[in-house]
Amino acid sequence: MADDDPRPIDGNLWGQWVAAGNDRWEVVRRSWSVFVRNTTELIDLLKIPATDLAVSLQLMGDDREATALFWEELDQRLHNQLASAGSLVDHTRRLLAYYESDVPTMVHEYNQRNAVVMEMNETSFLRDLRNYLLHYDIPPVIQSVALGPTGESGGTGHSIKLSAQRLLAWDKWNKRSRDYLSSFADRDGPVLGQVVATYANAMSGLFTWLFQQRQAVHNDEQVLDRFRINRPGDR
Repeated sequence: MADDDPRPIDGNLWGQWVAAGNDRWEVVRRSWSVFVRNTTELIDLLKIPATDLAVSLQLMGDDREATALFWEELDQRLHNQLASAGSLVDHTRRLLAYYESDVPTMVHEYNQRNAVVMEMNETSFLRDLRNYLLHYDIPPVIQSVALGPTGESGGTGHSIKLSAQRLLAWDKWNKRSRDYLSSFADRDGPVLGQVVATYANAMSGLFTWLFQQRQAVHNDEQVLDRFRINRPGDR
């Protein structure tokens, strides 16, 4: 079929557009990899006392010197996980800003999916917790042991929580986070491993979808029309 569109095909500009986009995709891919590694390291650390009775008993004891390395590593892993989550969010915003004018449907769909993640209590809490740790205090850890059967995994029943009461002494929580923390009893609080895992699973679903769009954005009809690039089969 004859092409009556008088606009010239601008292959050079198309190549520049694709290359700049690929640079941003690579930043997000690497940022996601760091987030996954940091999350895995934190959850693996939290699993140790939950599955090793000797470690759980030691942590519940009074020998601070014997347990110092564990708590110091927990501080490190938690800081790393929260920082990488913040970096991933910022790097993704830069990617979306680049495509917003050319592929608005993809950006709109991402924003809708991201809104579901943002509505989660765990998301709000962890993002505020980052600022709590940066500007106010260390993690206010409390430990608990569930008595009785602990499931097929043979766990110890040990869990590491953050004291909701102590966290609420900080006045910078947003409303969702404050309401979430206020839902716990005085000597209770969020189970750290559960909160992190719930958030990470939601982010995994979101970014699995996002990375699937990488090739699709280059074949978007609006983009192809802008650069006058013939789609496969167009003649």
